[in-house]
Amino acid sequence: MTSQHATIASLAADVLAGLADARSALIYAPNTIGKTRLAQYLKERDPESVVLYNSFVEDVFTWDNEQVVLKMDLKSELLETIVTQGLDTAIVDSFQAFTGGRIEPRIDFESGEISFGIHKGDDSSAEGIKISRAEESIFVWSVYYSVLNEAIDTLGDSPDLRSTTGYDQITLAVIDDPVSSMDDVRIVSVALALAELVKRSSGLGLKFVIATHHALFFNVLFNSLRGKKNQAYVLQNKPVAGWSLKKQSNDSPFSYHLGIVEDIQSAIAANAIERSHFNQFRALLEKTANFLGHSGGWGDLLTGPDAVLLTKILNLYSHDRFSDMDSSEVAEEYKEALKGEFQEFLKTFRWAAAA
Repeated sequence: MTSQHATIASLAADVLAGLADARSALIYAPNTIGKTRLAQYLKERDPESVVLYNSFVEDVFTWDNEQVVLKMDLKSELLETIVTQGLDTAIVDSFQAFTGGRIEPRIDFESGEISFGIHKGDDSSAEGIKISRAEESIFVWSVYYSVLNEAIDTLGDSPDLRSTTGYDQITLAVIDDPVSSMDDVRIVSVALALAELVKRSSGLGLKFVIATHHALFFNVLFNSLRGKKNQAYVLQNKPVAGWSLKKQSNDSPFSYHLGIVEDIQSAIAANAIERSHFNQFRALLEKTANFLGHSGGWGDLLTGPDAVLLTKILNLYSHDRFSDMDSSEVAEEYKEALKGEFQEFLKTFRWAAAA
């Protein structure tokens, strides 16, 4: 079932209507389709009831190369909650859980700075280390995750026993692509942890809208939240027709992954290929390999003259240490390899964007 919408307000109303009998709305949408606008609209529509994660939350944090610290804007609504509720320890615990515990953040609310170190009490210890973009993304997510986790715990108590009334007005968690720059292992970890929050919120009156362009993130959440109480959609936008919101009943690669095909095709046509498109292509390869039962993995699906080079680049770009690179700085040689192998892939496996 597909609905059409000429405005973000109409689209938002449809998503909210679908939540009347559901706990969550999971939306797959390629970049530039409008999911960030949708998330922001939902927050602005009812600011007191919505706890929002999107790129604007990420902008609250900026990396300072000279001081080797992550700076934060303490005036932000999310950070005010962190200070008020004393959630700094929860943030550190969440960050270490998502990253494997090697790096420890130290949060200073007076200076508005977070430093990172490895504290083992031996020669391998280090202070003031620079973290990758992936680790920075995980830290920002850990801030939001800690607030949302605390809100669910608090709302689970009877009103007269709650430690704070600060979460009483929250009815909707809106989450827009929290996994930028993360490697696949961490994407899966974040998705599984988020799915658990959705499940724990059952009966609390708290609903979720989760939007993403990342196929793996969508796939893990889809399968973790499978059931009538959790709705899944594909969002697209056409110049004349406007937004279309289509219900997604399965995780077949020949459904929401068509959005990836269209996104990469558009980037190639506009000569606007970025690192994100390499990661999207890898996700498409992985899903297709799984679907077709290729025991050798997704690399078997690359058969053109640049297969070896592109396999190397797809592996490198998915590694968190390469997240320090500017996403717009892609070598022309790599772009040409992507163009050729992508077209060969479409031809070989008969992929075609929806009309």
